[in-house]
Order: sequence, then C-alpha cells, then structure tokens
Amino acid sequence: MASALAKATPVSRGERHLRLAERLVLASGIILFCFLVARLGADNILANLRLVGWGIFLIIAAEILAFLANTLGWRAAFPRQETVPSFGQLLLARIGGDGVNYLTPTATMGGEFVRVRMLQAQAPVTSLAASVMVAKLTQTIGLLVFVSCGLLLVIDELRLPSSVKWGILASLVVFAAIVGGLLFLQRRGLLTPALEFAVRGLRLRFLTRFRAPLEELDAEMARVHRESSFRIFLSVGFFALGFAQGVIDTYLLIWFFGIPVSLKLALAIEVLRVVLNNLTFFVPLRAGTQEAGQALAFAMLGLSAAQGLAAGVIYRIRELTWAFIALAIMAYSRVSVRSIPASLETSVHSTPVRAENNHGKMAA
Repeated sequence: MASALAKATPVSRGERHLRLAERLVLASGIILFCFLVARLGADNILANLRLVGWGIFLIIAAEILAFLANTLGWRAAFPRQETVPSFGQLLLARIGGDGVNYLTPTATMGGEFVRVRMLQAQAPVTSLAASVMVAKLTQTIGLLVFVSCGLLLVIDELRLPSSVKWGILASLVVFAAIVGGLLFLQRRGLLTPALEFAVRGLRLRFLTRFRAPLEELDAEMARVHRESSFRIFLSVGFFALGFAQGVIDTYLLIWFFGIPVSLKLALAIEVLRVVLNNLTFFVPLRAGTQEAGQALAFAMLGLSAAQGLAAGVIYRIRELTWAFIALAIMAYSRVSVRSIPASLETSVHSTPVRAENNHGKMAA
C-alpha cells in the first residue's frame, strides 16, 4: 500500500532538484576519488592495502565497541519509569539505524526513524521518539567533547598556519554555543515553537495536525532532562567514548602500515577523520570525500597521502560491511526503508496524548 501511494504521488519540482543535486554531489565525489587514485598511484594504494591484509577483519570487528558505547548512551536518554527495550534490542536498532544513516542521503536522520520503527512494539512510541531525539543531541555534544579535547591535545602536531589553528578553535566555540542553545531549547520545548513558526510564519497550516503529538514529545523530552541531569551527562560520556573508540582502529591501522605508532598520532588522525567526515555528511555514502579527507588528514600530519587514501578505502570496507549487517538486521525485523515514512506518520497519529496529573507524572 505504501509503495503504491509513493508511486501515485507526483514528485514536486523541489524534490526533483534535490535528487538531481544529490546525484551531482555523488558523481563529484566519485570523480574526486578517481582523480586521487590516478594522482597518488593505484600501485601505491594497493601496496598499502596489502600491508594491512588480514588485519582488516580486526578493524571491522573493533567497531562493535563503538556500537556498545553508543547503545549505552542511547539507553541513558530514555525517560525514567518507562518501559525500556532490552540492551540487545537497543543494540540491534542502533546498528540498523546507523546503517541507514550511512546508506541514505538523509542528513543522518533516516536512521532515527528506523530505530523508532524497529522498537515500536517494545515501548511507547513517544518514549522511543523522545529518547532518540535526546540521544541525537547528546551524541552531538559527545562529538564536540571528543573533537575539542582531541584537538587541544594534538593541534601542535598539525602542519597548519597559526591563523588556521585559531580559526578551528573559534569554530569549535561557535559550534559549542549552537549546541548549547539547542540543549536549552530541548529542555524547554523545541518542537512546538518550531511548529508554530512553520504554521504562522511560513503558513504551512497542514502541519497543525501534528501539534498534539509534538506537544507530548516536547513534554517527554523535557521530562528526561528534568528528572536526571546525571543521565544526560552519562549519555554524553558514553557517546564521547564511542567516538574515542576510533582511536583504537586508527592505532591498529597505522601499525599495520609500518608507521612509527603512538597514541597521540592515532588520536590526531582520528580527530581529523571525524571532523572531515562530519563536514561532508550531505554527500551520499560520503563517496570520495571520505577517502579524500583521510588523505588530507595524513598529509596534514606529514604522512603519506597514498597511505591516507588506502586508510579511507579500509574504513569504506568497514562501514559497508556493517551497513550490510544493518540491512540483514532490518530484514530480520521486517523493517523496510521505504515503509518508514508512512509507518512513522501512522505511529504519530495513533499515539495517545497524555496529560500530567497532580503528582507530576504522566497519566494515560
């Protein structure tokens, strides 16, 4: 039914332009990758890939540590006294959502819908959606914590002019201010004011039907923040730990390459990789940009750009492997990517609105 409706619905001009832009960006990334291979030498890149050999399986397997830390970060973002899915169910939904975020050009939001869809039979939809949105913010704060601490430790290692280094630090301050503003708004209700602006300011009156569920979702997110600040800090800490796990992968990788290894060098490479990957989130599959970013990171640290490009290829293999695992998990859970928008809307409209009773708890 959902696929039939999707076929019958005409595609707007804006959607056609967006799809065209995505294809152009994807093609540009592929061209960039081919240019780098030709420039740096395919033989050099293959030689570095052979140095890793069987070690690629170790690098792929080590990613489970990040999934475990991120699942703990998500679990801490659930409202108290609500039904929380088991850790195993959360872990599978986490892997499934991350796979969708990697494979689809949805600005890393499609996976959040997948997580709700996979677990909607295990917990109230509103609690799930609130936990996903709070976790999305705490993950962003965790990213900021990891990058900020990492850069402060390794910025002297970067072969950049002082003005560029100060520019990077200033950008982190601006980003921190934006994230702090989002945290402040989420604690006090973020979605309902945004809806009011869309309805009154942009005259998108058809969105008024979402007012009741969004008000409930705002209340649920505010409850998470209000009940325990410690759980928010715990969530941020686990997500920062998940980002820090990448240092282990990078340490192994440069060891396989035969580069004189140190924890500080591994941290510097990983921080740059995370920053450059997040700057190119809009590129489908981060095609070409991931490999180019890794080559740039190596060059900025005085290492071989060809080894950096080979590292980008290895990370590509790792992420595609976990993406296919995610698709297998979704198939087992009978979740289709195409059915997510329709099923999500149905879930939102079918969620009963709850009011707070005199004891401050949510009553059905």
